[in-house]
Amino acid sequence: MLLPEKKLEMVHLQLTRKCNLRCYFCGQWGRKGFFSGSDDAGMRFEEWRGVIDRLIEYRKTSGISPEITLWGGEPLVYPEFKAIVEYLKANQFQSSLITNGVLIDRFADLIRDNFKTVYISIDGPREIHDRIRGHGVFDKVAANVKLLKGGTAGIIFMTVISPDNVDVMPEIPHMLEKLEPDKIILQTLIYLSPAECAAYKNWLKTTFGMDAASIDTWANDNVANYLNKLDRNAQILQLEIDARRFSTAVEYLPHGEAAALPFCLAPFHRLHVAYNGDVLYCTDFYDFKAGNIRNNDLIEIFNNELSEKFRGEIAAGNCPACKHCAWKNNKNYTSA
Repeated sequence: MLLPEKKLEMVHLQLTRKCNLRCYFCGQWGRKGFFSGSDDAGMRFEEWRGVIDRLIEYRKTSGISPEITLWGGEPLVYPEFKAIVEYLKANQFQSSLITNGVLIDRFADLIRDNFKTVYISIDGPREIHDRIRGHGVFDKVAANVKLLKGGTAGIIFMTVISPDNVDVMPEIPHMLEKLEPDKIILQTLIYLSPAECAAYKNWLKTTFGMDAASIDTWANDNVANYLNKLDRNAQILQLEIDARRFSTAVEYLPHGEAAALPFCLAPFHRLHVAYNGDVLYCTDFYDFKAGNIRNNDLIEIFNNELSEKFRGEIAAGNCPACKHCAWKNNKNYTSA
């Protein structure tokens, strides 16, 4: 099998696992979220600065400057968020931010002028968004979006298609266009059947000797009605996109089983440093860990035997969870 060239071109820094919202479908803090019972201490600024310093060294030796994405949890609740943004800026890293948008007003100038892209979670108009995220959240986020206008940051809305909004899926871009984002990305809700969770656990244990304690957060065997509506409305939405009926750029990311790409490119071009230093290649399925930056060098982890084995498994299509992940479709992990 011919594998893609391996180049580290994107790094996700999960500044904190903490979040100010409790969206029911969230794998982190939802009804069965894997962070809900966790009390692991996160990393302080000095440790994150060490990660960034290692990426500076990598840039000098490789000629590649990875794009940095800050997220969480909710990154804006991290107490040293400002210091990290300023350190990235001082060292000329291009960076993006993933946020629920509620706290943007606390850092509006900082965010507007120091990020390439700001990804904001908005799941539909006020009634739908507030039902999912909390009363008053939509108006707060809408006001904060206005504060980012005129800066360097492009604004992209991230919409999770769930049972709450699947009925209006084709109309959602029209509903959100008035907020004037630069793009709207709609992605399907992640779900796995109990049998798929069991298969994932068996794969991870037999292949890597690791226990999959977090995968059950995605277990849902009651999605038939949702899927029927999703399939129908996704076709309508794609026709609208192809006909260019929206004034804003719109992209739909279906489940991985419908992806044009044969396998996920993330392990070949991107890594994820979790709030506690664990190094992963997936931002949703947390059970595989290639190492921890508190114990090993970041670039050595990216190149270690465990990481290479994981890449081979993903390319061979052996991970049972990949077919339900919308990000298998993502071609933007590389600079090419």
